[in-house]
Amino acid sequence: MHVIFGGAFNGKRAYVEQFVQGRNVQWLNAETDTLVLSPQTDVVVIFGVENLLEPKSAELLEMLELWDEQAEVVIIATEIGRGIVPMEASRRKLRDDVGRFYQQLFTKAESITRIWYGIAQTIKGDVWR
Repeated sequence: MHVIFGGAFNGKRAYVEQFVQGRNVQWLNAETDTLVLSPQTDVVVIFGVENLLEPKSAELLEMLELWDEQAEVVIIATEIGRGIVPMEASRRKLRDDVGRFYQQLFTKAESITRIWYGIAQTIKGDVWR
């Protein structure tokens, strides 16, 4: 499993599109799509994970481990908060929940790449092939 993360509109999707070009790719929005892996998929790219709250985020982690045996799994994760603590309690809870989810996700990932304004930085593992 590969995680690509960074701020909104920083080039994460373009980076992933470059690496999956020419392969059978399934794109899934974690928030709105039914998360079902299509047969003959080489790569599944999941985005919108920052919008999932418990228990859906825990279910997604379990599903990703199973999918990782059947296809290459790429998660596009948007960084939220950037270290700023929101004033509203609901926004603080969201930031905290996403942070805990990302910790679990990043622990399970083979590789992690941060994209910041179009520049890729490998945080963990090697860039996937």
